[in-house]
Amino acid sequence: MSPDDAAAPQVKYPFEFDGRWVLRYHVPYSVEHEGRTHRIVATIFAQPSVHGRIQISSAGRPLVEHDDLTPGDTVEITGDPWRVTEVDYRTRIVLERAHA
Repeated sequence: MSPDDAAAPQVKYPFEFDGRWVLRYHVPYSVEHEGRTHRIVATIFAQPSVHGRIQISSAGRPLVEHDDLTPGDTVEITGDPWRVTEVDYRTRIVLERAHA
């Protein structure tokens, strides 16, 4: 292992690319965090205006629900802050890493 490898952040989100994570509509994502598997699902609605919902569960139990998401909102997923950059009806919610 080189010194550069040691300094690299540990990959927690296998679906993240260049600091962005595209959550596809109704596609369940599994993320390991603190020894537990978390299931993350995005839903997008059209009424009264386009907005999204991200539901996080573990062991079949709901843990967190972020609702009424629109671009600019910030959410926390397994301890990491993410900023909503896009919400496309019945397609996707795009997140980017939010810096503290």
